[in-house]
Amino acid sequence: MVVHEVTYDLHSAVSEAAAGQPSRYALRLLGGFGLERDGRVVVVPQGARRLLAFLGVRQRCARSEAAGTLWPGSHEDRARANLRTMLWRLHRVTPEPLVEEDDRLALAAVVTSDVAALGAAAAVLLADGSPVGAVPMLATGELLPGWYDDWVLAERERLRQTRLYALEALAERLTTQGRYGEAVQVALTAVHLEPLRESATRALIAVHLAERNINEAVRRFELFRADLGRELGVAPTPWLERLVQAGRSGAVVPYP
Repeated sequence: MVVHEVTYDLHSAVSEAAAGQPSRYALRLLGGFGLERDGRVVVVPQGARRLLAFLGVRQRCARSEAAGTLWPGSHEDRARANLRTMLWRLHRVTPEPLVEEDDRLALAAVVTSDVAALGAAAAVLLADGSPVGAVPMLATGELLPGWYDDWVLAERERLRQTRLYALEALAERLTTQGRYGEAVQVALTAVHLEPLRESATRALIAVHLAERNINEAVRRFELFRADLGRELGVAPTPWLERLVQAGRSGAVVPYP
């Protein structure tokens, strides 16, 4: 598929508006920064990317929060001036404004963010629904790889935890419903995202035990124990070992 990189001038903007074709923008932050307008790549200046990405994660925030977070080492007046400059640059990127400005800043209604979509999918999974179709969204890349701003590192970890908890909750729900094939796939996704996370491995082992695949449960436990020892020099919790041992005998170990 050929992706066309586009820029806009006043003539094209007026022509599209006259044609009555409202544009939609997709902001991609998972796996790397990207902005598309109706499927075509939009070039965003490097500095302005930081502001757009921040709003793509936070959705809405006070001006002072954006200025202080994006320019933490600057004096308040300088940070606010930098923010005004970035807003001016963003308004020149596309014919439609990407940011709404009032007492707070927010992404314009024409812009969708993959981070917001991930949050919505996770919220549904952590509630009482089980849309397995949301799993691919939860398995997408990490937030803004290669960015090392403090706020990015904090949000990256928050999203990592959110998606893992959602996947584990869904795997447990599917196991309870007897949908073992789907449960295995969901649990494997969690294990792939964080191989050394015991709760992810526990969810996978629980599926195997529920469908009486004892050999698979034991094999997964032994792999996990070996990985933990090699990477961290620690052992699985006694509870996980008791879970596997109980599975061998057909007993049930209550969650601690």
